[in-house]
Amino acid sequence: MVARRFLTAGTAAVLAVLAVVLTVRGVGDAPFRAFGVSTPGEGLRLATPLLRVVAGLAAGFTLGGLVAAVGVVPGRREGAKLSADGYVAVRRAGLAAAVWAVAASVLVALTVVVGTGGDIRVLTMPDAFLASLGALEEPAGLLVAAVAAAVVAVMCRATFSWRTAVGALAPAALAVVAPVATGPVASTGAGHDIATDAAVLAALALAAWLGVTATAGAHRRAGRPSAEVVARRARRVGLLCGPVAFAGLAVVAAYLVRDGWTTLYGLLAVLQLVLVLAAGLVATLAPRRPTVTAGLLAAGTVVSALLAAGLPPGLLRPASTQETLLGFELPGPPTLLGILAPGRVSVLFDVLALTLAGVYVAGVLRLRRRGDAWPPGRTAAWVGGCALLLWTTTSGFGEYSMAMFSVHMGSHMLLSMLVPILLVLGGPVTLALRALPAGEDPPGPRDWLLSLIASPVSRFLTHPVVSLVIFVGSFYALYFSPIFGAALPYHWAHQLMNLHFIATGYLFFWPIIGVDRSPRPLPHVARLALLLASMPFHAFFGVALLGADTVIGERFFADLALPWVPDLLRDQSLGGGIAWAAGEVPLVVVIIALLVQWSRHDRVEGERHDRRADRDGDAELTAYNAMLADLARGRR
Repeated sequence: MVARRFLTAGTAAVLAVLAVVLTVRGVGDAPFRAFGVSTPGEGLRLATPLLRVVAGLAAGFTLGGLVAAVGVVPGRREGAKLSADGYVAVRRAGLAAAVWAVAASVLVALTVVVGTGGDIRVLTMPDAFLASLGALEEPAGLLVAAVAAAVVAVMCRATFSWRTAVGALAPAALAVVAPVATGPVASTGAGHDIATDAAVLAALALAAWLGVTATAGAHRRAGRPSAEVVARRARRVGLLCGPVAFAGLAVVAAYLVRDGWTTLYGLLAVLQLVLVLAAGLVATLAPRRPTVTAGLLAAGTVVSALLAAGLPPGLLRPASTQETLLGFELPGPPTLLGILAPGRVSVLFDVLALTLAGVYVAGVLRLRRRGDAWPPGRTAAWVGGCALLLWTTTSGFGEYSMAMFSVHMGSHMLLSMLVPILLVLGGPVTLALRALPAGEDPPGPRDWLLSLIASPVSRFLTHPVVSLVIFVGSFYALYFSPIFGAALPYHWAHQLMNLHFIATGYLFFWPIIGVDRSPRPLPHVARLALLLASMPFHAFFGVALLGADTVIGERFFADLALPWVPDLLRDQSLGGGIAWAAGEVPLVVVIIALLVQWSRHDRVEGERHDRRADRDGDAELTAYNAMLADLARGRR
């Protein structure tokens, strides 16, 4: 059995190397001639995609292994410790992360050498190397991946805790996303915004699916008692990740394969789609063969490395300034109808908004089928928040927010204030705790959610001082530092900013008006004080923008050179006015909502006290009066 596994692994490795050699020979020196750099030696051109194969497979086994450890492999009922099987999965993920970190580190050096024409002497000149690292976006993304993978390796090595394994998912996901968001897909000119979002989602889904399926196969081969539970949960992961991976790769292929599907690049893109589709079919029709599914997904990962080895046909096709910086051409000056109407698709936030709304509605329907009620106002708030998120990022408003500071500031206010306010009023955690089955054996999603809410990280992030500093401080840290100007040319930075706005707003408003019980419950008077404390900072931020005499992100907006924005400073001042006005109005709405909640809480407490008094003859009041009488007698 062991000999067969080694033979299978060896055969797969030989086929992967052969595929790399054939692809590199087929591509030739076309990519380097297109970029106007010298063609490096064949050894260097072969080593780079081979290391990409190693890094891609290690990424899948790391991210998917962590997903398996925290949500697929049965955990322990007591405490937040990993089970024995979970511990093994985390250790395997940590080993894969170490391999990933080494491969990504070497790739940083190789991509710098390749990008500078194959002159290996650049590695011996620190100044030249750092300059090349800053000028070439992909090596910077690989460096981020290497550091994040190293962090994951250390976390996996040093922990027995389930929560720490959950925490390791964040740097693991970052390490998957960084090279994709800074790779060739992000520099395709027209359509790079849509292609980058699709590629990021596909990479995350493919990596998670590969690692989870491989873990399920290992459990089945080892004959573990929990093999059936692991297989069932792994199939659920496949049902989620499979369509996302296939759809994302299809979108990327549609944007990159512009000169025909019969080119080498087009054939590889089709092969990858076929492999992912075949993996889905095997997982559905032969669920007891997870090893076959994992093998097909590993082959798809190898093809991803091959796609990165050559320049997609038409990649360097001439593009306008707006297509280069934004990914698309704006239709012209903004109009009211154009702002309100559908605009540029935002794949990431379309998927996020629709998924959040769909999962929430599914939870409400589950309660109704069980005969339980759920307040329609909460459903309206959550669905309204998802709809507003969808409109803010996908309408004409979202389209122009990437190009005009004033519109961007309006988008910022909606995403950081109004959208989170609606979402926290929806009470998603309470809904999940009621809809998910309790007392599962082994522990299931409800137990995982309760553990995360009670974690020290949740208590820290919802501390009133911490949430206030993060929420308000991010305004100043982002716009009154070089961060905003440096982030503007990159689509991934726009998306990261939007995610940050939503997350910080949710953390801030959750303890104040959230329906869900916060990890740090606050009395209503403290909630009101926290809200009032934030208002001067919002006002001063808007005033500071109004009075600024320098343009924030001037280089980006000047390069964009929109003819209907002749005065960048005036547009920025308009953005300051929007921040001042739009920032205060939602806070007033929150104050009203808080006062209503406070009034309802007092009424409920009063009714509860009256019912208790009816049951015990108002024993509490009688005891209080007796205490006063004793005090009075003591004074005599």
